[in-house]
Amino acid sequence: MRILSFLRWSIVGALLALLIAPAAITLATGTRLVVVDGKSMAPTYEFGDLVLIGDPHPDDFQPGHVVTVGRPDGSMYTHRIQEITDGKALLKGDGNTAADPDTISYDQLVGAVRGHIGGPLAAVLAYVQTTPARISLAVLVLALLLLPLERRPADAKDGEDGEDGGRKDSDTDPADQKDPPATSAEDTDRVLEDVFGLAGDRHPHTEKPSLLAPQEQNGPRQRRSSQW
Repeated sequence: MRILSFLRWSIVGALLALLIAPAAITLATGTRLVVVDGKSMAPTYEFGDLVLIGDPHPDDFQPGHVVTVGRPDGSMYTHRIQEITDGKALLKGDGNTAADPDTISYDQLVGAVRGHIGGPLAAVLAYVQTTPARISLAVLVLALLLLPLERRPADAKDGEDGEDGGRKDSDTDPADQKDPPATSAEDTDRVLEDVFGLAGDRHPHTEKPSLLAPQEQNGPRQRRSSQW
């Protein structure tokens, strides 16, 4: 029972850690997690990796820094600054053969890369950030918390009573069970005499016929004739 309880709490702890991991990373680093959905920065950032994007700083607007730029339509892309001329930066993806066609200014930056998470952990964290995954994990945690691992006291008591009763029945040896003593005809006669007032002088050496057996006469019993 202790092993099952330990396993349950271990699983619950792991699921809760997954649920709060993205928020914990965001709060601890002051960044937000962004999933890489292209290959323009490969092999630095592979498709499906997570990059930690922080607020831009003037020091980030330098060649060699990887920055995130916002487009007019609301989309974003992350590339590396190649050079800066007259306050305009030329960007290029590490996986691209040519630089971006347009230059950007510092005001167009929406963030700069502060960290990177790759591999299976990135895939798990990216999945946990989706709404269906959060709902599924929350329901699973609730189900594990409500799962009973021990029998109710009433059930346990009934089980013990049943076991004791079965043990007592099984421990009873048939040889130990004694039949009730047989009642003799003489004892029966005494009872009938006491009840119906048939008691007479009882002498230890006098044999009396049993009242249960019919008394035989010397000859056949004659029927009295009746006249109508």
